[in-house]
Parts: sequence; structure tokens; C-alpha cells
Amino acid sequence: MIKNWRWFISKRLREAVEDRKQIIKLLAAQRDLIKPAKIDELEQALSELDEQCRGPIDKEALLDARKNALDSADRVLIPYRDAGWRDWVEMFLVVAALVLAFRTFFFQPFKIPTGSMQPTLYGITIENLMDRVSGNIKGRVDEGILTATDAFFHSTDVGRTILFDDESSATITRFLSGDRVEVDLKTNIEQQQFTVTFELPNKKRYAVEKLRGYSYHSMQAEGNWKLENIEELRKIIPFISKQILVFRDIDSNEIIRRTVWDPPLNSYQKPILAMGYKDDHEQPFIHSQFARNEFIFKLRVKTGDHLFVNRVTYNFRHPRRGDISVFTIKSADATHGHSGLPNNDTFYIKRLVGLGGENVTIGPDRHLRINDRRLSSIDRGFEFVYSHPKDSNRMPLNPAIKSVYSGHELVNDFHYRGPDLSNSKSPYKVPKNHLIFFGDNTANSMDSRSWGALPKKNVIGHSSFVYWPPLSPRFGWSHR
Repeated sequence: MIKNWRWFISKRLREAVEDRKQIIKLLAAQRDLIKPAKIDELEQALSELDEQCRGPIDKEALLDARKNALDSADRVLIPYRDAGWRDWVEMFLVVAALVLAFRTFFFQPFKIPTGSMQPTLYGITIENLMDRVSGNIKGRVDEGILTATDAFFHSTDVGRTILFDDESSATITRFLSGDRVEVDLKTNIEQQQFTVTFELPNKKRYAVEKLRGYSYHSMQAEGNWKLENIEELRKIIPFISKQILVFRDIDSNEIIRRTVWDPPLNSYQKPILAMGYKDDHEQPFIHSQFARNEFIFKLRVKTGDHLFVNRVTYNFRHPRRGDISVFTIKSADATHGHSGLPNNDTFYIKRLVGLGGENVTIGPDRHLRINDRRLSSIDRGFEFVYSHPKDSNRMPLNPAIKSVYSGHELVNDFHYRGPDLSNSKSPYKVPKNHLIFFGDNTANSMDSRSWGALPKKNVIGHSSFVYWPPLSPRFGWSHR
């Protein structure tokens, strides 16, 4: 290394130092292939360049020494074929090695696949944005509150537009319950039928929605069409796929093919439009007929949270209760019941609730008991599990509990029944060097309640920084 403070202010000196470094590097790689006399010639030129790089700079002498060194290098060193490509490949390999090392030993990117950790972390969710007609259900507006004669609204309706039969309209600003929502309408409306509709975002709003984690997918009929076939998803190149919908024009009998680029996928990475029948998302099914300008499908997909998994911490401490941990598990790892797990290692993310050697039960209030001690919102990692403020129109097993996200419930499905966690007189004891994990979305999570404990060695790390979507309220380190 040239120790000369003038390096910071002289471009010529910096270039000369860099050339000298590269020549020395190539000479070291080829020394056993070059005759000693030529090596001496090149080292003499490098010595002269080194001398000019020290002390006060003589610009002319430095340029001459640099040119002499480069000319000597051209005569002595053996040229590589495709030197430019070699540099690019070398740089790529170095970067790839650094990325793999960082991913393996420090922080690994992870995408939340399902909604089992809601509302702490969100997986892929799909909303059907097609118009919903109230039918026999009627509604009236009184002081900004729309009350329906029966349950019709969902919590995802916030932001949608209400179109009444008298052609008046309002926007839903707040979800109150299945039959009541708050709207931005100052005048009262008598009881009548209504339609809930959603307007797709324009280009500017679409970009903002993308940063919030939302993507929109829609298609409209350009005539009187009948859906004949939905072809399988095809990958063109990595990260780009397409799916073709085949229609028949009812008026002209013409076959029409329309391509859907990057069609929406569910949490299991299966295409929503590949079903070919009316499924839970009310997507088009074979032989459906559509009038001109009618939507064939209109969806909003909420991408799963993307986060970094901290693989460092567990090298210095044991996993703690309350940690949101990522682990691998397969059917052979299940200790109880019908696991429903694949034969190959699969990544899961859940909250660690029980350690090896502990006695675990779930009380009638949906609170965990660990060694007869009741967990509550004052325990680290369970602050929101037992005190989440959101209400839901889905009634939990215990009417006194207002949110389905609150606490933990027992698994009632016989096919997925794991260890018995209901008997306080005979609690489930976690095997030594094993752990049990529960999902925060207790009503929609397959976890240790189904497949029991898993070996401690399966744990990879704990959740760290949520880096996508950047406009999500969970962005950063805030989730717990």
C-alpha cells in the first residue's frame, strides 16, 4: 500500500496506484509461467513507479513511470482470453459468495406464506372485488351509520362505495359489525336495497398501492362472451408467468384467447384462475357468460410480509418463549396425531410458546398455562396475543371474547388433533430438547396443537426486520 496523503487530492496518483496494484496481482498469478529475466524487467518498472508514488508528486515523471510500467506489463504478462468477461465472472462469484455467506450465517430473507400469524404478520390474502348486491337485505342510513337488515358487510369493505337504488352513493369509512358500517354521508336514507362496489385504482394510486403490498388483477369482456377453458399456468422466464383464458363470442361464434400476465397466486403458490369452477373467491368458472364490459374477474392480492430471519442470535442464546421463530418441519418430525405435513422439509413461522420439560395446557379462557402459571398480556411476546383490540364479525367459541385473534383455542378437527392440551389435571409435557409453537391467528393455524412438539435443532432463527411492503404498518422492527 502506498502511504502518501496526496492520494486523496491527486487523480493521477490514484490511477497510478491502482494500475500498480493490478499489475502486482497479475504478476503473482503468472509468476510460475514467466521467465525470470522478464520478471526482473517488470519488477524494475514497478519499482520506478513505486518511487514516483512516494513523497511530492512530479506529474511528468509519474506519467512516464506509469506508462513504462504498463508497457512492460503488456510485454511480460500473458494476456487472458476474454479478459472483460473474466472480470465480470470474478466479480459475480465474489458477490454471490458474500450473499450466500450473509444469508447462511446472518440474515435470511423469508416470505410469510399464509395468514397463520395474523395480525402480527400477514401472509398472502386475496379479496374478491366484484360488486355485491344486497338482494333481499335492505339498508338505511341514519346519522352516518348504514344499518342492514342482516349481516352483509366485511371488515375489508372499508374504502368501497355503496350505491343505493335511488342512485345516491356513499363511501364506507369504518367497519362496525356485519350489519353496520360508518359512511361519509350526512343525509339520511330510507331503507332500500344497495350494492357494494370497488373502483380500481388509477396509475398513480396503483403505484402507491404496490408499495402498500397490494396488486390488482382484472379482466372485462369486450363482447357477449362465454368462458370455454382456462389453460394451465405457464412460466415464461423466472418471475414471469402467464395464463390464457379461452372464450367464445356468443354473437359471432368466434374463439377469443386472452392472456393474463402474472396471474394471482394463493398462499400455496397455486393460480387462482386455474380452478375452472366457482371457488371461495367466486372466480369465473367454465361456461360462465359475460355481457360487454362486465368484469370476468376483479381481485386484490395482498402480498405476504417479507422479512429477514436473524440466524445469529440463537448461536449465543437459547430460543425464548414469545419469540417469533422460523423452523423446518416434515411429517417425520410430528410427535402426535395426523400431522398433515409434507414429507420434505418445509419452512414455518410461528410463536414459541412452550419449552422442553414444561407442562402446557390451554384454559377455557383461551390463555396458556405453563407449569400452572397463566400467561397474559404482561408476558414478553404475548402483549397483543391476549389484548388485541380488533373486533371480528366471526363469533369465537367463547362469546365473551370479542376477537378471534385473542389467545389460543383448542383444535376441534379430529383429523388434526395433536396432544391433549385441555386437561389441567394431566397437562401435556413437552419432551426434552423439543419446542412447541402456536400461530397468532389461533382459529386458522396448523401448529403444535396439530402435530405436537418439534426438535429444537429444527429452529433456524427468529423474525427480524420486515422490509416489504415499505408502506405497511409492520415495516421495520415493530412487530412482536
